[in-house]
Amino acid sequence: MDIILPEIVAVGIYNSRIAIKDETITKNRKTTMFEIEIPMEEGGISYINSEERHIAPDTVICAKPGQIRHTRLPFKCYYIHMILKTGTLYDVLMDIPVFIETKKTEEYRRIFEGLCRHSDSPLERDRIKVFSLILDLIYLLDKDSKRQLYRDKFKSGNYEIIENVIKYIKEHLTSDLSLNQVASYASLSPIHFHNCFKAATGKTLHEYVEEQRIKKSAELLVSTDLTLTEISYECGFSSQSYFSYAFKRKMKMTPREYSKEIYRRYDT
Repeated sequence: MDIILPEIVAVGIYNSRIAIKDETITKNRKTTMFEIEIPMEEGGISYINSEERHIAPDTVICAKPGQIRHTRLPFKCYYIHMILKTGTLYDVLMDIPVFIETKKTEEYRRIFEGLCRHSDSPLERDRIKVFSLILDLIYLLDKDSKRQLYRDKFKSGNYEIIENVIKYIKEHLTSDLSLNQVASYASLSPIHFHNCFKAATGKTLHEYVEEQRIKKSAELLVSTDLTLTEISYECGFSSQSYFSYAFKRKMKMTPREYSKEIYRRYDT
């Protein structure tokens, strides 16, 4: 593995409200290096080649050498500009999409805050720290981009399967909805089904099933005279005690408190 470290050109925070106060859009320009940015707040729109994306903290921007970009403002972000022309890290960065969705915003911010803190230091230990943070950044970008590519591939190839599974779950809440059972229904291995389901819904099967059971139980609490034991059975919970525990964990109140609160709202 040929690991060549990049030449860091600039690291910091960019704020269009300060840098170009009276502009609403930047001019087209051709990038000459890697420009990696994590937005700090909702903003305008980023345009890179033929792609565009609303600027938001859950989307990392990775512009590559030779791309044409401009931005509809406002735009506030952490950024790093660096030159890298060959090697494994170059190959990884060139394969990354220009817009990467992430749930790891805090991890990216930690990395960029560290880069801002250590990049101007002349100390050797800080130089080492900076390059370790860059490796962390590229690793995280690669991981998020693979997840995104997998999710996009999944959506096009297995969408119908998961749609059928979701319909099956909602119609069979009292049945065995374990991973092995539902994966068997989908004709997929448990591991492959788990990955597909989470990519599609953002939740594990257990989380999704419990969410649907609680949703149905909330409806039954205010629309029927069923006892808690009967509701727990109708919604597929293993016992009334677990039903009450799961309901309170999700809804922040017990089933009885929930029904009283709903009736109180209707009475006022």
